[in-house]
Amino acid sequence: MGTRSPHVMKENRIHKFVGDQLSRWPLACDNFRALKNVRVREVEVGGLTVKLQFNPARMISSAAKLNKEDISRRKCFLCRENRPDVQTFMKFEGRKGKKYHILVNPYPIFPDHLVIAMNRHVDQSIWHRYVDMLDLARKYPDFTFFYNGPRSGASAPDHHHFQAAPGGLIPLVNDVDRLFAGTDDKGKTSLCGADGVAWHEAPIASIQDAHLYHYDGFTTGVFVLRAETVKSAAKLFYRLLDCADIPEGEKEPLFNLFSYWKDGEFRSVIVFRSRHRSHHYFSDGPDHLTMSPGCADMGGVFIVPVEEEYEKLSPELLGDMIREVSITDEEQNRIINRLTRTQPRLHVGIMSAKEIEFEILSDGAGARKAVMREGKIEYDGALYDELYFEEQNPSTMFAEPSFILHGVTIGVNFHWERREDQKFAGALKIIVENGMLTAINVVGVEDYLLSVISSEMNATASEEFLKAHAVISRSWVMAQIAASGAHKHAEVPEDINNVPSLVSFLDSIRAVEDKAQDDLNVEYVKWYDHEDHRNFDVCADDHCQRYQGLTRATGQTVRKAIDSTWGQVLTYDGELCDARFSKCCGGRMEKFSTCWDDVDMPYLQPLADTPDHSSGECFCDTQDKEILSQVLNNYDQETVDFYRWTVEYDRDELSELVCRRSGINVGRILEIVPLERGESGRIYKLMIVGTEMILTVGKELEIRRILSETHLKSSAFDVEYKDDKIVLHGRGWGHGVGLCQIGAAVMASKGYTYKEILEHYYPGTEL
Repeated sequence: MGTRSPHVMKENRIHKFVGDQLSRWPLACDNFRALKNVRVREVEVGGLTVKLQFNPARMISSAAKLNKEDISRRKCFLCRENRPDVQTFMKFEGRKGKKYHILVNPYPIFPDHLVIAMNRHVDQSIWHRYVDMLDLARKYPDFTFFYNGPRSGASAPDHHHFQAAPGGLIPLVNDVDRLFAGTDDKGKTSLCGADGVAWHEAPIASIQDAHLYHYDGFTTGVFVLRAETVKSAAKLFYRLLDCADIPEGEKEPLFNLFSYWKDGEFRSVIVFRSRHRSHHYFSDGPDHLTMSPGCADMGGVFIVPVEEEYEKLSPELLGDMIREVSITDEEQNRIINRLTRTQPRLHVGIMSAKEIEFEILSDGAGARKAVMREGKIEYDGALYDELYFEEQNPSTMFAEPSFILHGVTIGVNFHWERREDQKFAGALKIIVENGMLTAINVVGVEDYLLSVISSEMNATASEEFLKAHAVISRSWVMAQIAASGAHKHAEVPEDINNVPSLVSFLDSIRAVEDKAQDDLNVEYVKWYDHEDHRNFDVCADDHCQRYQGLTRATGQTVRKAIDSTWGQVLTYDGELCDARFSKCCGGRMEKFSTCWDDVDMPYLQPLADTPDHSSGECFCDTQDKEILSQVLNNYDQETVDFYRWTVEYDRDELSELVCRRSGINVGRILEIVPLERGESGRIYKLMIVGTEMILTVGKELEIRRILSETHLKSSAFDVEYKDDKIVLHGRGWGHGVGLCQIGAAVMASKGYTYKEILEHYYPGTEL
């Protein structure tokens, strides 16, 4: 005599458990007996043949009040202490010690209808529990397990639970299985991947043995996952959830989920939702429906608790309800785009030092150290030319932290300079450069922007302003990547000084011939740019864009702004724009050549920061604390005057400062004379007359550097002499080229879209 398979024995055990419960529990027995006589009819909705079930016993679930106040006032019927004494349970242990009770559902939709509830009172949530659902499916392969999200049909959103029913009873799942076997009975393939190709040929996303497909029948937002292992299935499932929008105040997207074991693999069907109930539920008119669609309904078994409604339901009315609670085509396409999109990789120079201390988060080994030794990298007892630690879990959304760098200096030479430990996404690369070790973060451009946008301004800024900044920061860095590809292999001119730090600059100091004063006139011209980094694309400090890894990457608004503009860049005549920006233009923008190389771009024009670029109140002339707090991080708010400002120096104080900052002794300063200005009033050539010599300084940033302990707010200033004092009356904060951050924030507060903001500051450009 043969033996029965383990899974048959397990299914028989469940069937016996249900039978024992019904023999002892009159309420459940009556409802299960009534289930055999419920009226059922079939209609076709969206190409799927679905079932309508007239089931008055389900009124308790369909009409349940699910707001937080009502839930808090009732006793949780899934908690053990609140269940009837007659209700017993089978035990199931999930991963990491999670314990569940398998219960008979006393208000069934299906034969052997089960509820699998956590043994303690915790909110309904799929995070970290999907693997338990798959384990249940593997243990009981003749059942289909399903999950209602807390706002997607769960009658107990305050207590985590799954449900289960015998396989073969859910039309949507059955259709998926038919499609896996080939085509449906009409010869039509509805399960598809990219470009409408059949699912088995083109999954839209894969992780190892797990594959994800889009089901294009019945309703929008349906995805199908198949996998051989729990691990890969879970990775792909949570990646899918990451790509869906999460409503404000919720912990997960709105969705229903079916999981089961079939033909030697795990299968899951995910149905994304826009809401729990359609307008029909709240209507007082003839279109009223007392229906609260949950898993059963979204799987094609519609539970109708009112006979009159059962009789009047038509495919059209049912289709209207389903479309209303489903996500839109636009939302569905956004999920697919997030699953399939890519991002270019960027090399960011973070820090240089003789020793670099770091942690790789994936291995949990703690702090490590790389040391400069004999022209190589000493690490873990061996010498290397280069170290490279790859990220473990690349994503089409935003990456998680992968390593920590200790003692990173931020705000080099600025008033807020400080050291801190920083977390980064992406890969860590350590190289030897100019007698030092340099740490480089290899990271996706969009992950890079997550930090830049949160660091260059407050992460709580308005969404349209953040979108505008995402576009210009992306445009600028993509231009740097393009430029770095060209210059990395070019010959380095002998007259270019590549400073052994992360801030490289072009430097030219030359004597000016003067017959009368040969040695007393010196011209000192220095301009800073970003195109001469030799071993990485950009640096992490303000000289490029302020980048602090995930240490400053905060706020869902920032993520939303980057996500919604993913890949968008500014172009002019088909070329990437060098989209510069500063904190405050001071009322008028400046042209490129005033601050950098002697070239100009048509989209970086010296225009007034007013609604029509000609007259009226300047956008950046504001003292609104709420707006300023959007633009400025805490340490930036240490600077309170920027649209108009005044700095006063004692002559001797300023003389010592100029000598120290320039390395040139001009003596006691007698006079400061602007020689050449840009159209915004920014000085790009300044003469400093001292008792020992005359020093001519340029360009804009070097003038600011020499006249301050850190950086003068702007070179747009006028000079006043007051007794033994030299007073500078200035305008703006920064170079003033391109977008004015404070002005853009004001524009956003006035209702301008991010596209209108970009057109204002970069006229003639295209997205």
